[in-house]
Amino acid sequence: MADTAESGKAEKSEQKAEVLFEDVLERCCGTGRWQTLLIGYMSVMWLLFPAFSMSMMFVGATPKFRCADGFAANATFASLPSDTPRCYAANSTAACQRWAFDPSVYVSTVVTEWTLVCGRKPLLSLLQSWLMIGAFFAAVRFLTGVAMSAMISSQYVLVLELCSSERRATIGIVSVMPFAFGTCLVALGSYLIRTRWLLQLAYAVPCLIFLFNFWLMPESPRWLVLQGRFPEACAVLRRGEVLQLMAEAQNNMLSCQTTMKTAGGHGPLQMVLQLVRTPHMRRRTLIAVFLGFIIAGSYFGISFDTTQLAASPHLAAVFSGLADVPSSLVFPLLDRLGRRTSLILLLWLQAAAMLLTFVQKDTTLWLVLGVVAKIGASSAYNTIMVFMAELMPTEVRSLACGLRQLAARVGAALSPFVVDLGGLAGLLLPETNGRPMPETVADVDGQPVSAAPTAERTRTNGTCQGADEP
Repeated sequence: MADTAESGKAEKSEQKAEVLFEDVLERCCGTGRWQTLLIGYMSVMWLLFPAFSMSMMFVGATPKFRCADGFAANATFASLPSDTPRCYAANSTAACQRWAFDPSVYVSTVVTEWTLVCGRKPLLSLLQSWLMIGAFFAAVRFLTGVAMSAMISSQYVLVLELCSSERRATIGIVSVMPFAFGTCLVALGSYLIRTRWLLQLAYAVPCLIFLFNFWLMPESPRWLVLQGRFPEACAVLRRGEVLQLMAEAQNNMLSCQTTMKTAGGHGPLQMVLQLVRTPHMRRRTLIAVFLGFIIAGSYFGISFDTTQLAASPHLAAVFSGLADVPSSLVFPLLDRLGRRTSLILLLWLQAAAMLLTFVQKDTTLWLVLGVVAKIGASSAYNTIMVFMAELMPTEVRSLACGLRQLAARVGAALSPFVVDLGGLAGLLLPETNGRPMPETVADVDGQPVSAAPTAERTRTNGTCQGADEP
């Protein structure tokens, strides 16, 4: 009996609780006041992002126009007959060379300045695409598109890595709510300022607030722990007493990676290969890219089309912006139904609303269905951001989210031409609700996120045990 008792004590002492980074955050009071203030500040950036991504609704708006060929050089839109053709000279089949634009809504836009109408209209869609993919012919918009994508992916990853697992969906989605009000501010700015270059200046100046990020935004403590930079992580978390706990967390993060022999260096090429090295990672990466492309394409396609479905484009843009507000309150659905089910339902809602536009040609019905589709697309956009960040391990999370963001930019770049739908791909992903975020690629294959939730998991020291991923 004594031997049995001592043996039991020995086994119990050998079973040391596995330390995860969620435990470090829990020791630091989870999502406390400091984290909340920091995340609140970082969310302000979402208030300014629409100045880049949504401004083309007004900067690139097309006012009413008529062909001015054959009329006086000083002819205005109002002075031309109402039946004047738009793309051909009056009483001729020759293509128009000079146009008069209606200044009642827009004094000037890129369309009026560069006459992007009739045969030159495809250049307007290309101009928007330059922002989304960082194209080769407009250097400023190229740099803007690259910088915006980098800011969005890095900001969102940092926000989620500062959250405890219980609050990830709530904070991750609520933090992007300012984007909806930013879209409304874009519409307000265009309503007050009708000249294109002044409007773009008004959009750009508030972005100088980003300069303060050099001093106010910290590095991700989760990433610092993985790199073994404990003092810096302690400074970020403001809790020096968790130094030893972080060391144990790092050991656990790296143990599975060493066992699975996935550590092949930390160069750029090796980091990229980590995304496709194993079957589970390949599946997650490909689905993330596909969904990012599909959702962003439909989201921006709906957003740009909304301004054409009402007599007042500014009012329609406000409705479009406010449609993003319900999407910022979707986190209870994510916690109750899970990320995967919620994503699929939201995409199906969007698809149904868009298909119903074929039932009847009515601008009021189209506006209502457009707002419903925008809510579905926006909610799916917020959901996929939380979902993908939880699916990807810490060592490649920023890279993976950046790749998904790049795919989203490509989808958004194509949105001025065509709106695409998708939703079935979400069925191939595992659920992440309430599970700890994977730290290494080895965690994805050895202990997938479909294992037991954080509160119910069984911890063993230095092991990678878990049920197979569905």
